[in-house]
Amino acid sequence: MESSGEMSPIAAGRLLRADLRRARELVGLTQSEVAKALHWSLSKVTRIESGDVGISDADLRALCVVLEVGVAATGVLVQRAQASRRRGWWHDDRAALSPALLTLIGLEADADGFAEFSSAVVPGLFQTPEYASAVLRTSWAEEGKLAKPLAIRLRRQAQFHEQRDPPDTSVVLEEATLYRSFGEREVMADQMKRLAEHARRPHVTLRILPFEAKTYHAESFTIIRSEVSGTVVHSEARLADVLFEEPSMVAQFEAQFAELWAAALDADRTAQLLHRVAKSYAAGGNPRPWLWD
Repeated sequence: MESSGEMSPIAAGRLLRADLRRARELVGLTQSEVAKALHWSLSKVTRIESGDVGISDADLRALCVVLEVGVAATGVLVQRAQASRRRGWWHDDRAALSPALLTLIGLEADADGFAEFSSAVVPGLFQTPEYASAVLRTSWAEEGKLAKPLAIRLRRQAQFHEQRDPPDTSVVLEEATLYRSFGEREVMADQMKRLAEHARRPHVTLRILPFEAKTYHAESFTIIRSEVSGTVVHSEARLADVLFEEPSMVAQFEAQFAELWAAALDADRTAQLLHRVAKSYAAGGNPRPWLWD
């Protein structure tokens, strides 16, 4: 069992819950038996293990006694519980985030590897403010409600790319993302230039999946890998964001990303395409002239 150190609150909470479930299973107790031993309600035990509620240090120490957790391991779990109660930069804005996106943001701080596929728009971590505003307008009917989600998106970018040691990041973009216009041509030109700039950063490798590719995935998804807290997948489903943690599901997404990565243009050809598209937008032209031939 590893110390929490500077682990993010969300990662610390996930590890704490996993350790508590594992400890309970090792001693062969059901949630009902734990609740009875501690004179707690069954609901309290289930909500602690699911993460719906936190746990105080006193309750955690009492639970560790019932679960036969040793003194040293109990100390680590208490540290983890304390870490999970720290306020992340997103704390005051958490009501504006879906649970899955909130977890994604929290796990990014502890990621060792990051892989993302987007089939519709440029991913939020790489959007210019103007492009991000245009994208958000498609989801928010009232202009006055754009400020907070935009601020969160830009803050997330800064926290991810400007950390001392950003995770190795691999990105595959469906070619259609280059031509689906959000905002005026100047906005699209700047966005293409931003993508090219990010692709030159040491921690980012960007590839475009061309229309000619024989493989495809309809929904965008992100794989967050961490040696400490494991690997999870965030998928942008049609009705709501979803977080996958089951190893079998994670393995399916890993295999899908590997297939998309292999089918995509290499870094040099991707850079050439981005330059061509950006130049076309900047000149006021159509980056797909063949569409009208």
